[in-house]
Amino acid sequence: MIRPLKLLMLPLPLPTATLPAIIWLLLLSAATATAKADAMTGEVSLYNEADNVINADTNTLLPHLRTTPKGKLVQFINIFCGDCRRFAPTFKGVARELYKWRSLLSIYAVDCAQERNVEICRDYQILHTPTLRYFPPAFSGDGLGIELPTIEPKEIIDLLAGYLAKDFNTGQLHFEPLRPDSDANATIAEHMGPGHTEEYIALVFQPKGSNIGRDTIFEMLPYPAVAVRIVDDAQIFANFGLAAHDQKLAIMDLDGNILALKSTQESSQAYAASIAEYLAQMGRTPWPPLPTTRAPKTSIVRNREKLAILATVRRESPRAYRADLEQAIDKLLHIELPKAGLIERDNMTALRNIIAVLRYNNPLNKDGKLLLTGLDDSLLSISRLTGNEFEDLVKSKQKGLGNVFKAKRDIGCISTRPFLRGFTCSLWTLFHYLTVAAARQPNKLKAGSVLSAVHGFAKYFFGCSDCAHHFLAMAERKHIELVADHDAEILWLWEAHNEVNSRVAGDTTEDPEFPKIQFPSMTACPACRNENSQWNRTEVLRYLKNLYDTKSLSFYGLPTSRGYE
Repeated sequence: MIRPLKLLMLPLPLPTATLPAIIWLLLLSAATATAKADAMTGEVSLYNEADNVINADTNTLLPHLRTTPKGKLVQFINIFCGDCRRFAPTFKGVARELYKWRSLLSIYAVDCAQERNVEICRDYQILHTPTLRYFPPAFSGDGLGIELPTIEPKEIIDLLAGYLAKDFNTGQLHFEPLRPDSDANATIAEHMGPGHTEEYIALVFQPKGSNIGRDTIFEMLPYPAVAVRIVDDAQIFANFGLAAHDQKLAIMDLDGNILALKSTQESSQAYAASIAEYLAQMGRTPWPPLPTTRAPKTSIVRNREKLAILATVRRESPRAYRADLEQAIDKLLHIELPKAGLIERDNMTALRNIIAVLRYNNPLNKDGKLLLTGLDDSLLSISRLTGNEFEDLVKSKQKGLGNVFKAKRDIGCISTRPFLRGFTCSLWTLFHYLTVAAARQPNKLKAGSVLSAVHGFAKYFFGCSDCAHHFLAMAERKHIELVADHDAEILWLWEAHNEVNSRVAGDTTEDPEFPKIQFPSMTACPACRNENSQWNRTEVLRYLKNLYDTKSLSFYGLPTSRGYE
């Protein structure tokens, strides 16, 4: 299983590492990221409370959903998912804009890439990320909530306003328009109940088909001294002693004194500004105070171990590290595959293919090989199981074995910024390794088996929907099913990876210190390109077979090389 991080002081010759480490320290200390370590777990998260977002997990989310007497907006993410990182600025913008709604709405984020959150993400059937769900105040724990599209902030806010207006049409909040016979006395009486905080009542004209009155109510939530009432017929203003013609906005105290207000434009923000200006003149201010600054950009702490890893990786020529391969398999078995709901028919076939390919080609220690052999044998006789049952199966097969997964850090897939590289990088490394390993043992698995397993994983199990969508489209366009021999399998994946690199180069998900290039580089393999800079596929194949050969794998990042073949 993935265990809490335990720092390992990796061997590094001081004379050769001192200068690179210092350079890296200068580079990295200058880099900042909009990230903050979670106080409970120590993990770096995309969001924090300064964004008006609460990080929740399997243990905390359901109690919040059941007991918090508010609406709840939950974003389920995978920290490694490019779409989740691209959506983060939008979600932060929504969350900060809705700070004024805190009395009605709490906002959460759950990272489905963490092993402790497999259960909650599976229970809520999170098949793709980012996923937004709204849960009502009276949520009992049954149901999956209401899914919202990950669209523009204004549209998300408008959808939430509609749900909250239905759930909170009581007390100080009145989303239903005033009755045609409403007047000052009747309206004031409605706001004189026990515990009332209202000192003023704002009247907002809301034409048919508009939500300006509803939205003004939400804009004024930070002002407990005022209640906003919707007027859907201008003639009602006459009942309050105002001219009905062209009347849009007015405010009344509880003695019935009423004043027409002017607004710079007809919008809920402008109406709220006019009401707020009047309240300020009366000495009434918002509570709680609205934040005026964004969440601080926080430098990520780089410890000595990470600096040593970075210096070593940058100093060495490109190579594959067993630690990255172990981390990829570890997360596949304990996070990505167990998050599935029901596994049967096509996705059962896909699961069997994944485990079979790992059984015959994995770079794990002896206990790891026993684990995968046991899983493969068991799945052959199972036609249907849930993600939870697969999780239990992994635990049962791992019980009694030694420490299968000893890697605790990214090595070749290390990043200089939060949320970059990591799992997706280690997955690509694993897939390349598997194609080469399969070619070394052609009698164990037929050609195309690795690509078939990768395709099945992307289609049925990968939590990053954007990544999966692009891979599946590329697989169809490049006819993955026609790959007929092992060498072609190696080269198909290499070409596919370079196509992905070309697509995401310069993207916000790219680590600037590890740019997406067409691999291998001229420096790493001069013979891999002809004089006209075209690929020499024969040399590329030779290079890949050497790079990802089991004998070439580095043990750097692992505590020992014992137990490995």
